[in-house]
Amino acid sequence: MASTDTTNIDLRSSFGVSEYTFADVENLDHCTKYLNQTLVTFGFPASLDLFATDPVSIARTCNCMYSLLQQRQRDIEFRESTNDQRQRLSSDISRLEAKEAKAKAGLKAQIEKLQQERDEFQRMVIGNQQVRTQQIHEMKKKEKEYIKLQERLNQVMVEKKKESRSGMEIMNLLQKEGRQRGTWNGKKADNDFYKKIV
Repeated sequence: MASTDTTNIDLRSSFGVSEYTFADVENLDHCTKYLNQTLVTFGFPASLDLFATDPVSIARTCNCMYSLLQQRQRDIEFRESTNDQRQRLSSDISRLEAKEAKAKAGLKAQIEKLQQERDEFQRMVIGNQQVRTQQIHEMKKKEKEYIKLQERLNQVMVEKKKESRSGMEIMNLLQKEGRQRGTWNGKKADNDFYKKIV
């Protein structure tokens, strides 16, 4: 890990993000030490010797710089890939939200249609019940009328029977009286005749 006395150094400043300058002529030894420790911490080759003149040290420094450049390239590729993936996911989410909204609208329309059908069915059931109640009422009314007519018919039939019987009795009396003309008793026959009629 980097030493605590260099924790205030902002690495972003070396990329021009800040006006702060990481290294200058006076702190080269300190900066080199910090860079070596940080490179080891992040898994890069150590022993970065910027003051070396021998080819082996220069090669190590070149290899370290190459590793840093490769790491930077991988970071850029990862960021681009992540950004592409984020855009694809965002697009997928938008499509799914649109599908969800469409499905909700379709479901709402189906629910409304079912509610309308249910309401129509209930109206039909209520209408049928009202018609049935009215038919039952009409049937009872007709039954009462039929019973009254039946009673009236029976009454008329009884009266006709009485009239018919009275007429028959009168005819019988007249026939009897007609046979006995010689012995006619007017008062007796008239009384019998009127009794039969009444």
